[in-house]
Amino acid sequence: MDLVDQISELPEFIQHIILSLLDAKEACRASVLSKKWHAVWLSMPVLDFQPQYFKKGDSIHSGKFCERFYNFETLFSYMEFINTTMERYSKQKHGIRKFSLEFPMVNEYLEPAIDRWIGIAVRNKVEELKIWSLVEDSLDYKLPEFIFSARSLKVLDCNNVKMPNYPTVKLFSLEKLILSNTIIDDNMLQRIISFCPLVDIQFRGCSALENISVPRIKKSPEDAEVAKTSPLENFFYLNHFPCPCPWWNMDTIALRNLRKLEICSADITDDVVSELTAGLSVLEVLFLSNCLLLKCVKISSISLKRFTIVGCYKLEKLAIDAPNLVGFSFSIEFKLVPSVNNDGDELKPALSIINVHDHCDAHLFAWAQFPSIEWFIKLYELLVRTNVFKSLEMCGGDPDYEVIVDKDHLGRINIGTPYKLKVFKLFRTCDWEREESSLAGFLDGLFWVCHPDVLSIPTSFQNATVELILGILKEKVRCWKDPLKGIEVEVVEFSRLLSYSSEVEIRLRLSW
Repeated sequence: MDLVDQISELPEFIQHIILSLLDAKEACRASVLSKKWHAVWLSMPVLDFQPQYFKKGDSIHSGKFCERFYNFETLFSYMEFINTTMERYSKQKHGIRKFSLEFPMVNEYLEPAIDRWIGIAVRNKVEELKIWSLVEDSLDYKLPEFIFSARSLKVLDCNNVKMPNYPTVKLFSLEKLILSNTIIDDNMLQRIISFCPLVDIQFRGCSALENISVPRIKKSPEDAEVAKTSPLENFFYLNHFPCPCPWWNMDTIALRNLRKLEICSADITDDVVSELTAGLSVLEVLFLSNCLLLKCVKISSISLKRFTIVGCYKLEKLAIDAPNLVGFSFSIEFKLVPSVNNDGDELKPALSIINVHDHCDAHLFAWAQFPSIEWFIKLYELLVRTNVFKSLEMCGGDPDYEVIVDKDHLGRINIGTPYKLKVFKLFRTCDWEREESSLAGFLDGLFWVCHPDVLSIPTSFQNATVELILGILKEKVRCWKDPLKGIEVEVVEFSRLLSYSSEVEIRLRLSW
């Protein structure tokens, strides 16, 4: 029995999975293999319609691609293919588990057709519904009201559409809501959150939102007195500047089941963050990015296991009291500012580790705009005082700045034993990475305060820079306490998540 026959003997649900991994046109071609495969294709529960299958060679976001779709013949071809498929499902009443539809434009011909196709999917008990308009900022398509009475719907994913304020929501199975660049009325959002068993909510660039409120869930509008805790476990919010950010009203009792909270580019305040971390008893993951109103934050949580705070450049103080924290990433732009007591410069923001797990694996990303001896001393004090960072990633600053570190001066300063790091990654150092004197001075200061086991260099660096680093390490860098004994070069390749491309980095394993 050949391979094709073996695959043909697989159970139908596995054959459905195989076809669902293909795009709509490829699945259609596979149906001609045999009568059995044709029958499998006719009843496939996953329907994925994407217009790029009809015009090869152009990016779906390019102007040429959209121009071609304004050609009536091309649009008709796409519509006819979907029409034929959906009419068959309507007549034969095949179940639809997932229906995904992308469209490059909306006009008087396409809009009623989209409504009709979605209606067939809803009547065939669709569980996952993805409706994406590919024309950014057009927002010409309005979701039909009958979607919000789809009792079988578990996942709703919308992009560049309008969600009007409909009076009735009966999405009794909805667990995941993803809204990207979608206009939704606050009252409509409140209705969905209040009366749906949502576990996962994701907002990306929904600029019309003025209020994000997660209240206690209700079975119906009449039973307010028996409101209970929301089943929500994951909440993600990403705003696009310069859009205004919504007002936050998060009921910690309603969010008692929340385990993962991600907030990016939002006007969230210190008090809100402190109240959420203290009141959410099962929160395990917290991610804060580019929240520019944060200044003095205290994280106090028994349940928190992973915490990331990046790009919050107005932050002045951060205190962490999380005894079960095992992963911590901290991204800041180090700034030396005069002390209020006039006893020297202070490093901002100030980080205070009150209590974390004994085996906490912490990562520090530092923006080294003007590295100097004083800067390296403050970096050393931070590493030693917190004593949690296992890896350090550094990005350079002013390209016109020359890094000058006097080794004789360093030899006269006793700061203690160099801090032990597992990995130091040279992320980006602007123009001074190409100057031997600046790069040598930077490495002198770095190895004066810490000894990494591995020096990682991304291949985005020019070959000349990599060779320059190797030359400095082999010939010029001599640490004052423990000289560098050996260097072992490793080339590591790893695939990026959610991408077909790969990254290569050079790792220098250092022996001290």
